[in-house]
Amino acid sequence: MSKRKKIVLNSKDIKKGDIFIPFGGVEDRNKYIEDALKKKCSLVITDQDYSLKKKKILKVENLEQEIINIFNEYYNYPLKDIQLIGITGTDGKTTIATVLSDLLNCPRIGTNGFEIKKKTYPLNNTTPSLDTLYDCFQKTRDNNFQNIVMEVSSEAYLTKRIGKLPFMIGIFTNITKEHLDKHKTFANYLECKMELFKNSQIVILNRDSKYYFKLKNCSHTSYSYGFKKDATLRILKYKLYFDKSIIWFKYQGKNYKLEYHLLGKFNVYNVAAIILTMTVLGYEMDDILARFKNIKGVKGRMEVIPDIKKKVVVDYAHTINATLNVLKFFHKWNKNIITVLGCAGGRYKEKRSEIGKIVLKYSKLVIFTMDDPRFENPNDIIDDMLKDTKKTNYLRIISRRDAIEYALKIATSKDIVLILGKGSDEYMLIEDKKIPYSDYQVISELESK
Repeated sequence: MSKRKKIVLNSKDIKKGDIFIPFGGVEDRNKYIEDALKKKCSLVITDQDYSLKKKKILKVENLEQEIINIFNEYYNYPLKDIQLIGITGTDGKTTIATVLSDLLNCPRIGTNGFEIKKKTYPLNNTTPSLDTLYDCFQKTRDNNFQNIVMEVSSEAYLTKRIGKLPFMIGIFTNITKEHLDKHKTFANYLECKMELFKNSQIVILNRDSKYYFKLKNCSHTSYSYGFKKDATLRILKYKLYFDKSIIWFKYQGKNYKLEYHLLGKFNVYNVAAIILTMTVLGYEMDDILARFKNIKGVKGRMEVIPDIKKKVVVDYAHTINATLNVLKFFHKWNKNIITVLGCAGGRYKEKRSEIGKIVLKYSKLVIFTMDDPRFENPNDIIDDMLKDTKKTNYLRIISRRDAIEYALKIATSKDIVLILGKGSDEYMLIEDKKIPYSDYQVISELESK
């Protein structure tokens, strides 16, 4: 295939000379072909009948089967030169991707964008479509990196936007009953998670998950981590502190100890998965443990904000499991918790009341506020969060900035302020617009007053 400008999967992004492939999503994407032709694309590739008299239409037999071959040929097979490592699970994807890419000194793709050589490029999705991914792969190869780490969402497989992308390693964290507004059933959600392992040469699994054997059957080569005796990397015990953690584990008959700066029991699992992945990649254990000394934490994940008078923690927690883990961890150290959070609009409606009950149980005071309301009224979202509780230890302050300001104003030296849901996001989704917003910036501005 001769080199043209770009392969584009969204007709809105087409520039003159590009190749358009209507692929991904749950709708009939062939309706966008006319738009692509009007924008003077050089070629349309489809597996559907569409006015084949048009010279710019190339029909293939099965686009889902051929799409990776098309991208590989166009970009000269970038994954022959770099190892693609994918992480999936309800929680933990960003933490594992961030720490693993820092340890490997390689680029990563995920919630925080495409990060390469200390620069970050925003992405529309945690797991973007193939045209964006191959652009990232090409940049990774051009900069002579050997690995690239990628968060893989179940939605990416649900909408078929990454096809049967081949992975060197697939990592599984956990799975809980989330995202069912899109997947409809838990079985469908699990099936989408399994797609990563069906397309991975090697899989690394949480041995303590009750879905371990189901996932293990997806691949010929698998390794495991967890507390069970037959885990490849067996966690022996751990200790959690307010500012650090210690894990003792066994690997290939030898016992090891690691002190690190990620907090909470869930990160014990994440660290075990990271260590095991490094060994599979060929790193010696002493080298792996030494590299952890430079890991100070993950931005927006259980992050204790430094150099301010109040004890403030920012975390991305927005699922039931993640919210419960964060609240239980800090409640163990301090019962005086002031929590600021909301729930996103347009999704996950079934989880709102459960999250509301969790934060009200473990907090001295909850300040309910907005969090990406989209087209919903923030008050209606908060009503959903409160509908199954009779507790009264809460306030409702719709402006997130005002909510944080009030929390910092009333917090004493005995309190911990937890600001949950946005993490390191730099925008607020209001209707269909991304409005610039950052919890960090708000905290900084309020503390500098």
